[in-house]
Amino acid sequence: MKDLIKESARLNFRFFPTRFTWAAIHPQPIGVVYFVGGAFFGTFPTLFYRFLLKRLFYKGYTVVALPFRFSFRHWSVALSLLENQDSIRQEVEEEARKQGFETALYAQASGADIPKIKEYWVGHSLGCKYIALMELLTDFEIFEKYNALLHCVKPRQAQRIDELVDKSPLMTISLYNQPSILLDPVISDLDNAVPIKSLQRFFSRLVQVLPSREETFCLIEHSNLFSLTSIIAFDSQVAKESVDELKQILERRLLNFRALSVEASRLGKHLAPLGMSSGSQAIVEAVADELEKAKIG
Repeated sequence: MKDLIKESARLNFRFFPTRFTWAAIHPQPIGVVYFVGGAFFGTFPTLFYRFLLKRLFYKGYTVVALPFRFSFRHWSVALSLLENQDSIRQEVEEEARKQGFETALYAQASGADIPKIKEYWVGHSLGCKYIALMELLTDFEIFEKYNALLHCVKPRQAQRIDELVDKSPLMTISLYNQPSILLDPVISDLDNAVPIKSLQRFFSRLVQVLPSREETFCLIEHSNLFSLTSIIAFDSQVAKESVDELKQILERRLLNFRALSVEASRLGKHLAPLGMSSGSQAIVEAVADELEKAKIG
């Protein structure tokens, strides 16, 4: 705790706005953490997840908080997150240069003499689905994608995804070799996108979430990737089904799985990562540990 107090006195934690997100830029970063929170709370990540993000900043990371985007077309959101990554990186590098901070970490790894980008993804709740879909989009670009899609989704959706991937330069903006940490992940349809039961029933008659829960799990099961993924579960009822299924599917590929005992917030264990001026230090340390393991690996 004394070290944290000293570090907070030395560092100025504040978020700079970019066109797509908010970034807390560390003067001497050891890595970049991209964070995607859950529905509603994740729309304002710099507020509701401030305690967690601030502590990761003090651990030495530049933190990029991407606001959760409410949508029933999750493929489009995931693709836009990937497509914006390079622009975000450039804006962060430009702002770091203005502030007189180190910038080498943000350079594109296009040559042997350029340092490898140390970028990590951390998600919570439904935000983890977007990270999983970005991993799948990376998989589709690197490996044979159309047959894998037909295995799990209807031909029309498969064709649409195939077209989206072909139009996007994913090879240069993918999550390949970028570890991800999923905090109490929820892979769902309308139940978490629209938390009110009566509204769920209303919207379910009008719209369909794509990909569905079943389609997403099927695609993950047939994916070549996810070996750099860690899961930290909070023993919550909200995420239990998703956590159990992901653990079963990825058991041999997971970088790590741990069930973390956390003190429930006023809204339950699932929302334990939330906090503005105070929060769960156990979650902070667990995430920091996984980041360190991924860095070494």
